[in-house]
Amino acid sequence: MMRQILLVAASLLLAANASATINEKEYAKCAIVEGDLVRLECFDNLAVAKKLNVRQVKPASFVGKGKWYVSVDDSKGVTLTLNADSGKNRWGKPVYLAVRCKNNTTDLYIGWNDYLGREASVQTQVGTHKAITQSWSMSTDKNTTYHNEPITFIKEMLDSPKLVTQVTLYNKSAVTAVFNTSGLANIIKPLRERCGW
Repeated sequence: MMRQILLVAASLLLAANASATINEKEYAKCAIVEGDLVRLECFDNLAVAKKLNVRQVKPASFVGKGKWYVSVDDSKGVTLTLNADSGKNRWGKPVYLAVRCKNNTTDLYIGWNDYLGREASVQTQVGTHKAITQSWSMSTDKNTTYHNEPITFIKEMLDSPKLVTQVTLYNKSAVTAVFNTSGLANIIKPLRERCGW
């Protein structure tokens, strides 16, 4: 038990950034405390004092990941995000694509960063496949669309370096976003493992 507590404490120390360093004396004070629970409480208090008690998100590094950003957090969630190469909202914010495994559920969603109205039909074209238009679910703020069959769609994307999407906004103007999906096949493994597919 003591070894586990020390490993947890050491992990906290390694995750610290430069402004939240713990000196050896502070660490030693906790390490010599008798009793597992009291020692753990000492390390917990030290983490709070140094603002290390927040979720630690660690970006993963992959070879050939394209332009994808990979985020793995300590809740066992994995999120892959990708900004569109072209396609922005009326304020210049890029449209983004996200593939996520959280609580053993896989999601694929597009953040349009603009109000879509009460419902949204999204046109997608994966690679050279025929473009299709489907009704997607929406976020409560009506800025994001969720694919209703994400795993099937993700598997289709694995074989293509390009995804073209289009949606019509509430004000009737269309936004087209083009994503370079290269590298998805190289970075999807942790997400598939977490969500069991």
